[in-house]
Amino acid sequence: MQHEKSCGAVVYKTNAGKTDYLIILNRKGNVKGHWGFPKGHVEDNETEVETAKREIFEEVGIKLEIDDKFKYVKNYMPKPNVEKEAVYFVAEAKNVNTVLQESEIADYKWCCYKEALDILTYDSDILEAANKYIMARKDI
Repeated sequence: MQHEKSCGAVVYKTNAGKTDYLIILNRKGNVKGHWGFPKGHVEDNETEVETAKREIFEEVGIKLEIDDKFKYVKNYMPKPNVEKEAVYFVAEAKNVNTVLQESEIADYKWCCYKEALDILTYDSDILEAANKYIMARKDI
């Protein structure tokens, strides 16, 4: 069995009390054109947070700070004989000047929680957990 590990984040922005989430249309994977969150494979001796920051910057060109107090781990089999661990954090975008890595990302959207839930191909469970965490932090 082959093992893979990817790290990424649920990226969000807040404006005038409204929270929007970044979702991307991925060109790679078993299902062409699936909507999800930016993430990618761990390289060399990177930490999970370093991987998430690098991959988000490579895929969408956004610099941000990862909130590692939220961590969601999802295990699945993307293809036969491959086990994958995907680690997600939350990250607030300080700028939204998006530059797509066109070889991997076909499109992106900033959308509200409900719209993101409707569009996501697989990761609604991740968004639900991240949204609950982000909303709880706003109440502090």
